[in-house]
Amino acid sequence: MRRVLILLLLSLAAASSLAQTYTKGDTLTVIQRPLLNIPAIVRPGDPLPISCDAGPGATGWTATLVRDALEIPLTIDVASYDPTTLWWTLSVVTPAVPVHDLYDLHVTADGLDDTTRDAVKVIAEFRSEFEIIHITDTHIPTYLYHDQNGALTDSTTSMGLREITRDINLINPEFVVLTGDFIHEGELEDYLDLRYYSRGQMHLNEFAVPVYLIAGNHDIGGWNDTPPPAGTARRDWWRFFGWRRLDDPPSGAPEHTQNYSFDYGGIHFAALEAYDNYDSWRYPIYGAESFTAGQIDWLAADLAAASGSARQVLFHHFDFDDELNLAGLGVDLSLSGHIHRDADDGSYPMDVVTDNASGINRPFRLVRFDGAAIDPRPTLSAEDSGRLRVTYLPANDGAHDSVTAQLVNGHTESFRHALLRFAMPTAGAYVVNGGALTQVDASDDPAICYVEVDLPAQSDVTVTIEVDDSTIGVPAATPRRLSVQPNPFNPRTHITFELDAAAMCRLTVFDLRGRTLAVLLDGRREIGRHDVTWNGRDASSRSLASGTYLLGLRAGAYAETRKITLAR
Repeated sequence: MRRVLILLLLSLAAASSLAQTYTKGDTLTVIQRPLLNIPAIVRPGDPLPISCDAGPGATGWTATLVRDALEIPLTIDVASYDPTTLWWTLSVVTPAVPVHDLYDLHVTADGLDDTTRDAVKVIAEFRSEFEIIHITDTHIPTYLYHDQNGALTDSTTSMGLREITRDINLINPEFVVLTGDFIHEGELEDYLDLRYYSRGQMHLNEFAVPVYLIAGNHDIGGWNDTPPPAGTARRDWWRFFGWRRLDDPPSGAPEHTQNYSFDYGGIHFAALEAYDNYDSWRYPIYGAESFTAGQIDWLAADLAAASGSARQVLFHHFDFDDELNLAGLGVDLSLSGHIHRDADDGSYPMDVVTDNASGINRPFRLVRFDGAAIDPRPTLSAEDSGRLRVTYLPANDGAHDSVTAQLVNGHTESFRHALLRFAMPTAGAYVVNGGALTQVDASDDPAICYVEVDLPAQSDVTVTIEVDDSTIGVPAATPRRLSVQPNPFNPRTHITFELDAAAMCRLTVFDLRGRTLAVLLDGRREIGRHDVTWNGRDASSRSLASGTYLLGLRAGAYAETRKITLAR
């Protein structure tokens, strides 16, 4: 319910002032990755490595996924300490979860306890057709510097970011990349008790999708005429969004900058910190601006290691000194900001710059992926006029058996996976018109029904959800003892599962990019055991090649994905 309440309150928050006293946010202690700003997107069965900062003698490690009332213990197969990097790695396999969404990560060891919010997004499968959203230069909470009149109470840019967040949560991209100048004046966490980085964490918590953040010059540059001492901006970034070891890196992790990469399906994403060293802090290391030589070496090695990916995407704040040779690096798309205007000359590799999200039109850019094809779309505007909006009748508060949502899309862009979260009385089933019920979170009361909507450009769409009266008080189906035997297999395997309640079921085979290859079962199934045999062929009866595939089971609101291996 926490997530839904945040979403319901966003529209109210967008109309209120941020002028208030802030408490200090969550500084990094044990967990170093995944984080709120460097999350993990994984499927059940995928590896979920957890990086931790603790002494070499740490023992008794535990890890848990937490989402409101849900607590899902993680099995740690190996906990290993690397003396060259000074970090622990907890090797975990992502478990099946009742709700595919964002989870907090809680880690403990003897004498250690740490939680990082919204660090893990568990999904049923990677989509082959998906969207991300690029925003940049949010400059929260204000464009005013601390010594300017009104700076202590102005929150104009924070309100703009909340308008963008509201739209993004409805559009429901796979994730957001935020390419720097997140904070306007990066030295004002402790100074005057302004808590700029703590505010930044608050904003990231309000997104309903993962956000990948990378630093820009306003975040970590440090102003000569700002009272805190040189290096404050960088050190505060490391406290809230970065890694403490960057201050004095160990021999096995020598970089003084925060750079990272990840994969979504067959697409590789790399993030590169960019800066303008205004206060000349540690000039022999950072120089004046842009990237260190070590960063360029890291990027080249990272992209080379991922050269088998379908496409490679780089995101960073700005290349101040023209140090990046995108074609030579093998980059297909670069996303950046800083110049406060859109730029895209249409050449390849694609070098796309997005306008500043703190502008009066509050721009953001949708980037579409279709297999290996990439299509950066023209920027959209999250204006106060409500070009993209949803209204509920009656209120979406969990007290009504029937709720209607009216969606208005005034953009010239369609949104294929728009998502509504209906708060509904707990029931065994729901009837939806105008959208697809993808899952139900029944872990708390009211239940949260996730309804996906294909929202055409310049459209007005009505979605209605109703409790199926015949199922009130009947528990939702939960498959038990899902089994795939043998696995690996040749030429066929047997799949079994049990239902504790009747449900609409769909059993699908996907490739590793999320493309549907075969539907093995589709329809209502009763309580009890169900058996399906798959012969390693696709929907056209063609034999598939040896390799790893994904088996997805959906039963009512429940979904689970397993990796299966065909070994001919």
